Amino acid sequence: MSVLTPAAQRLPTPTRVLCASAVITVVTLVYLASNHFPLRSATPLPPNIVDRAIGVHAWAIWPYWLLLVIAPIFILATTDRRIFLATLRAYAIAMTANALVWLAWPTRLARDHLPHVAQSATGAAWRLLHQLDNDINCFPSAHITAPIIAVAGFCAQHPRARGWAWPFAIALMPSVIATGQHYSWDILGGAMTAALGLWFVRHDLRG
Repeated sequence: MSVLTPAAQRLPTPTRVLCASAVITVVTLVYLASNHFPLRSATPLPPNIVDRAIGVHAWAIWPYWLLLVIAPIFILATTDRRIFLATLRAYAIAMTANALVWLAWPTRLARDHLPHVAQSATGAAWRLLHQLDNDINCFPSAHITAPIIAVAGFCAQHPRARGWAWPFAIALMPSVIATGQHYSWDILGGAMTAALGLWFVRHDLRG
């Protein structure tokens, strides 16, 4: 069941695409700039028992990329004007909090080398990841912040989707550890900034 009813409350698809693309592009550029040109030396973070237990696995690259993709998909699937704009505001607030941490306290993890995979799609996916993203600014994880906010906004419009949308997103989240891109500390940090962003727009998401 959807909260949305009148067509007048819906944002046209081109408008949603334009708004979401603008915000996500700005966030991506800020992240890449801080990732490749940190303002200060990065602080090494240690792995913990959870990270060691999960380990790094070649196959994890696919749920990792999927987790990255579902955030814009869920945001664009939110058609209610009020909820869509609230979701984007939450996203902007949370990512601003992330960026402040990245700039003030860049962190580094001990990222493993590329897994031993053949010249295949999996190998290409790993090489693309390592070309775009280095081992700096692992905390907090925007890879966790974005889907939490996107799913929260989508489920605010479609409450019945909570039964599958949240389990689906949560099931993908360990992939950020299994690819060696993050530690469990980073997941916690990303969830906290997501909660911060959602707190600021909580009244618009509740109706």
